[in-house]
Amino acid sequence: MKKYLALILGVIFVLSFAASAFAIHAEIPSETQAVVSKGATQITLGGELRTRGWWRDNIDSAKNPVDSGSSAYYDQRVRLSLDATVAPGVKGYVMVETNSGNSDLYVWGTNDFNAKPTGLDINEAWILYSGSGLLGFNSGLKIGHMPLALGMKEFFDHTKFGDDAIVFFMDPTKQLHVGLLTIKFDEANRLDNGDDLDGYVALMTYKLDDKASLGVNYTYLNNSDGDFSHQNIGIHGNASFGGVNLKGAADIQFGDANEDVSFGGWAAMLGVDFKLNPVTLRGMVAYGSGDDDATDDDNDAFTTYLGADQHYTLIYEYLVKSAAGATATGLNNTGYINLGVDYAASKDLSMSVDGYWLVASEENAAGEDEIGWEVDAKIKYALAKNLTYQVDAGYFDAGDFYGDDADGATVLRHTLTLNF
Repeated sequence: MKKYLALILGVIFVLSFAASAFAIHAEIPSETQAVVSKGATQITLGGELRTRGWWRDNIDSAKNPVDSGSSAYYDQRVRLSLDATVAPGVKGYVMVETNSGNSDLYVWGTNDFNAKPTGLDINEAWILYSGSGLLGFNSGLKIGHMPLALGMKEFFDHTKFGDDAIVFFMDPTKQLHVGLLTIKFDEANRLDNGDDLDGYVALMTYKLDDKASLGVNYTYLNNSDGDFSHQNIGIHGNASFGGVNLKGAADIQFGDANEDVSFGGWAAMLGVDFKLNPVTLRGMVAYGSGDDDATDDDNDAFTTYLGADQHYTLIYEYLVKSAAGATATGLNNTGYINLGVDYAASKDLSMSVDGYWLVASEENAAGEDEIGWEVDAKIKYALAKNLTYQVDAGYFDAGDFYGDDADGATVLRHTLTLNF
């Protein structure tokens, strides 16, 4: 009898915990991802699983578009996030993701078979406080490691891995947003103030109405010993009327690269699209200056601070060395004309095709400035809620700027992404 009594009491004990769990989660709508912790704190868990398959042809190990054969592989990215709202206007956010060197993914099979993938590193970790109690209108403070970008991301885009920063913002009116940032790019020796690289940013955006806005930003990057002070002033804006959308941006740079060399780059872009549902026609012109003489006392190239992301073309600038001599250089020594079309075939299926004509702002040592042309295509299909499959394809016909060994480069990429 004691055995049966113990069994019955055990079942009641387990069910009592199950009932408590159901009672807690019943307070949260079933469509949300929230989990309740002690007190009024609400915890939201999220994440992403992204698997990509690649096929590349004529891109060598040094990222040059030359006759080098093909390669194929898979990579994967894992992200886990925790969003904690502990009180009105007070929250913390942490996101960890896969780490493989200075990357956010791992390549299948890199660690041999029957082996674990690489570990997780912190990608974001910040605290946010906002409210109207201090100034009488909405303002706030955000501190920690966070993704950052300016304007239309032509000069500064660190949304891939983020930076350590302190951000103060305020919204004096519904139309006006003001931000002040201090960014720590390099601490070096924390006990020596003379070897740091710090960034200071002031920005303002003004919403003219629901369909138009303007923005301006100023960035000052400073090395504590005074040898480096890179400054950038950027303006950007967008407007919509009818089925037409316009956007534009311009940047100008100045300051000192070292004791003997000064910055003097600039860039500009203008884009337009026409919505003729289910088709959208797009066009864009963009130009960034190059350095005409590496031996003089002026660095005239439009110097950028960008992450390893696709900012426009799939192959040029993202996967092969650009006219600036590296990947992820954006408009540095590059001008392009882009024409594209989007087609929304259904609620779940979309397609796009883009063509680019690319030219170097300054000729290379051989007197060539023809970068080439590229055609990219994309198909994206929503298989289910939060589950998408995407196929990207691109062909880059490398021009004379890459020399006699240049060849056409082809890339095919397909991606399955689950967000939760």
